[in-house]
Amino acid sequence: MQHATIAPDRPSTREQLLTLLKKSEGLTADQLARLLGITSMAVRKHLAALERDGLVTTSLLRRKVGRPARLYRLSEQADPLFPQQYDAMLTEVLYDLADLDGPAKVELLLRRRAERAGAVLARELDGTPTLRDRVRRLAETLDALGYYTTWEELDGESFRLCQYHCPIRQVAARFPVTCEAEVELYRRLLRADVERRCRLVAGDPCCCYVIRPLDGTPTSVQRAS
Repeated sequence: MQHATIAPDRPSTREQLLTLLKKSEGLTADQLARLLGITSMAVRKHLAALERDGLVTTSLLRRKVGRPARLYRLSEQADPLFPQQYDAMLTEVLYDLADLDGPAKVELLLRRRAERAGAVLARELDGTPTLRDRVRRLAETLDALGYYTTWEELDGESFRLCQYHCPIRQVAARFPVTCEAEVELYRRLLRADVERRCRLVAGDPCCCYVIRPLDGTPTSVQRAS
């Protein structure tokens, strides 16, 4: 399950709860209620939803006086909700590698990454005999991987696939081979002609590809007349 990241400007009660838990070693519902200025009942309702989503874990806090209380902590699944710098860090590492070993080494690494991604995607597209099915399956797989992908059939012979998010956008902006390898990968997976019409890194709203069949490639299942 994918969760929305935390917005720092106008956080919701749920987001405030997550932030408070992130900045602590664990808090009870009563402690959270006091910090937020709302009722314990309201806090427990939010915590129950967070626990159901796998974002918090609980343990018993035994006290000298009174009954044990439930102590809430964030789970590892909550980490992606907070700001990450993987893309920026990877870009810096690649720049350092280019300085140390030359740009050819960076290009080799990025193409090897594309090959590994291609192996995963190829398994998802296995058993799709028509171009239409392959485009649909590719779009669904990319969407599940966080590329926010859509696809449409243009005229029965060609298709358009659009990606509205790039998880490695900074890398792609600084190392064009990343995008080149992606186009090559889609051509190989779809067994089709793939033409990129626009790019996120160029300021366009999405990365858009127009896909056309190669000669002799079936676009859809033929129906008997």
